[in-house]
Amino acid sequence: MSQLIKDIFLPEKIKSYYLFSKTVVGIEINKTNIIATKTRIAGNTSTIEQVIEENIPEEISEENLEKTSPALQSIFSKIGKYDEIHTVLPSSVAVFKELKLPFSSREKISMVVGFEIEPLLPFSLRDAVIDFVITREIPEEKSSEIIITAVQKQQITQHLQLFEAVGLKPDVITVDIISLYGLYQNMDAYKQLQGGTILIYITSYTTNIILMINGQLKTVRTLPKGIIALTKQIAQDLNKNPQEIIDHLLRFGLETNDSPEYSAAIEKTISDWWNSIDFTLNAFSRQLLNQQPIAKIIFLGKGALIKGLIPFLGQKSEIPCELFNPEYINQTAALTIKNINLITPINVISVSASLPLPTTVDYNLVQKEFKSSDSSLLLKQFIVLITLTIGLFTTLITHYSLQTSKLNKEIKSSEQESLAALTSTFTTLEGETNLGDAIDEAEQEVEEQKKRWFAFSQQSRASFLQYLRELVDKIDKKSTGFNIEQLTIDEDTLTIKAEVKDHDALKVLGRELSQSKLFKPFESPETPQFTLKIPLVKSEELS
Repeated sequence: MSQLIKDIFLPEKIKSYYLFSKTVVGIEINKTNIIATKTRIAGNTSTIEQVIEENIPEEISEENLEKTSPALQSIFSKIGKYDEIHTVLPSSVAVFKELKLPFSSREKISMVVGFEIEPLLPFSLRDAVIDFVITREIPEEKSSEIIITAVQKQQITQHLQLFEAVGLKPDVITVDIISLYGLYQNMDAYKQLQGGTILIYITSYTTNIILMINGQLKTVRTLPKGIIALTKQIAQDLNKNPQEIIDHLLRFGLETNDSPEYSAAIEKTISDWWNSIDFTLNAFSRQLLNQQPIAKIIFLGKGALIKGLIPFLGQKSEIPCELFNPEYINQTAALTIKNINLITPINVISVSASLPLPTTVDYNLVQKEFKSSDSSLLLKQFIVLITLTIGLFTTLITHYSLQTSKLNKEIKSSEQESLAALTSTFTTLEGETNLGDAIDEAEQEVEEQKKRWFAFSQQSRASFLQYLRELVDKIDKKSTGFNIEQLTIDEDTLTIKAEVKDHDALKVLGRELSQSKLFKPFESPETPQFTLKIPLVKSEELS
């Protein structure tokens, strides 16, 4: 039920804060092994709980992808419960392009990125799945620089089939270099590096060369030569078995040993391999760094652990070289690692795929036709929606009925109280049981009483004509210049709105009116233009 509530009513996260915890498994499938990282995400923190590696048999063979099923099954039997699978494609199957667009929001970029990348693709856009990451925002220009990746649909299909064969369905597919860049951007020690920094990711079959300029991903080149190709070349030169060469590399690497023929052959092969890498570095320097030299090279991947390799290449290139340092990952405040020894330069891609990294959190190649609808989930959601709707209407109807019943009781009680008050006031209403009829009869009784009262009330004061005559007698209109504008008489007061010629006339007027027996004392006006209110003397007061 909680999962349905999450799916229907609530977002998974607000900005970078996850409302509900979830467990993500990051999977990297190589031709020789499978690496899985299990990460639990809750709130704004992530905890790396487990890293598992399973070897695939016959690692020297290049036709061994069909052997991944047992390894995948073995890994997921050890993983336990999880919520999502995030898997990575090798960069060798992706096309990388950098573009600058006059937009800063991901939504607007998504609307045009297909049209922008289409002329640059070596295959049809119809056959491609594309996505991008924003590598730099330029607020003053309201523009962004992005790295677009395009992968042929058949590569996505083949990758998904590896999981479908064991009953699994990835939720996210990313590309190893994109995933690595997200982690790089989350590590302060690396993203603050200035100038041109090279990441060299050495796998069994490829060497990936990534150029960072001031922490920003600029371009990627993949060389189709990795540890296996180097091993075969050395074995061929020495007329040895490839497995024997692998054992020697793992044991001694490029370090001095008692087999000079091995050392010479290994150094020659590594040097030839490095020359092809150095050619790429020179091209990067010319085209993207304005002839500026590379500032640092960081190695990672399985090949980076060959003993003596990094010092050997540092000496040849005369560029500072170092091994990727997993301890920098643990310096991130929002990330916890149960055991720091879990993370190595070999499994860093799998680790990065399992983390909700800000730069790459929205990147996903599982799009459109690759997203299969979960009919059972839809059915459950529909049932929950119908149940909640019926429950809502039932609650509203029940509430309405209860409130209506309560209101009717209150109305009846008020009617009884009102009827009791009327019958106690008007004795003629005794025995009346209908409030409406009682009100009508009471109104008739009041009207009759008003008529009788007014008939007698006229005798309690002098007539209006008497007051008017008194005004005429008391006011010397000619001498005072009296000019009346309005005169109003009510039950107790006579109101005059008028004017006289000056203040002396005003005093005369006030004195004359105050001598009348029909008028009570009043407040004399102060200006020749005035409104005067005179209280009236009732007839019973005159007697």
